[in-house]
Amino acid sequence: MWFLKMADPADEGSVLQRAIAERAREFAADNRRQRPGRYWQYGVSLAAALLVVGLVFLGFDTFLASMQKLLAIMAADPAPTEPMPVFIVPQPPSPP
Repeated sequence: MWFLKMADPADEGSVLQRAIAERAREFAADNRRQRPGRYWQYGVSLAAALLVVGLVFLGFDTFLASMQKLLAIMAADPAPTEPMPVFIVPQPPSPP
C-alpha cells in the first residue's frame, strides 16, 4: 500500500536544510546591495513625533490652566458657615 509508506525523515531534513540555506544566500545577496535613502519617511516620522509631543504639551498646559482657574474660584468664594442639607423635601403641589 503506497499511502502507508512512511517518508524518510533524513530526506525531509535535508530538503528543509537546503531550502533554509538557499534563502540565507538570497538574503545575503540582497544585503550587499545599497538601498536608497528614505529621508522622506524620517521627515514624516519626525513631524508626527513633534505633533504628538506638541499635543501632549498643549493638553497638559490646558489642564494646568483649568486647575489654576478652579483654585482661584475656590479661593474667592469662602466656605459656607451653615451646613447644607443632604436632601430637600419638595412641597406638595397645590390643587388646581
